[in-house]
Amino acid sequence: MVSSSDKNVPGEMAALILEVAKPNRPVILAGEGLPISFGSRILRVDGNRLNIVNTVPFSLISNFSKSKNFVIQVDLLRILSDRLESDGKNFIFHATKVESISDTRSDERFNFSSEENVRCEFTNPVDEETVLVKQVLDMSASGFSIRTGAKSTLLVSGRVIEKVRILIGEKLYSESAAEAVYQRKFMDENGKMHLQVGLKFLTAKTNDKTQQT
Repeated sequence: MVSSSDKNVPGEMAALILEVAKPNRPVILAGEGLPISFGSRILRVDGNRLNIVNTVPFSLISNFSKSKNFVIQVDLLRILSDRLESDGKNFIFHATKVESISDTRSDERFNFSSEENVRCEFTNPVDEETVLVKQVLDMSASGFSIRTGAKSTLLVSGRVIEKVRILIGEKLYSESAAEAVYQRKFMDENGKMHLQVGLKFLTAKTNDKTQQT
């Protein structure tokens, strides 16, 4: 069962960030000042300070910088920040809170590594035949978001997917019905535009039995 937990104790928060936020790891940046998120990479981590490559286009940097809250997504870890600085080229974020999956990896007997990828599989609800595979960008207790084509109209708000399988590496992590609740623009590290689609879980998620043995 997936649930969320917050790490607010500075020492615990720094340890969790250091465990996951390794140099050169891909991240997703989002600020409340823009309806778009950005793919980037970690340069360095020093306690609760994260140096991240600035991939925000110059035309959007002003509105992004004016955001009062930022989110840095690293795999299944969400790092929240209310402070943004610059070293003249790249960003420096000061983490104020961390959100993660509360069930520990040892409890689930499930190991995450930098080589494993998180994705979802589901049957196209239009033709009810084609199996689609999408990269998972963000996941919490209540739902997740995926990346899809910039002009895709498949996952409009309100669309229900009867069965979505979340996989990490080659192992099934959870299975549930899900409903699309939002779409937002997502720009990858190369400046290519995609859509980030948010979906909420509709039923209790069931982990694969291999995780319980």
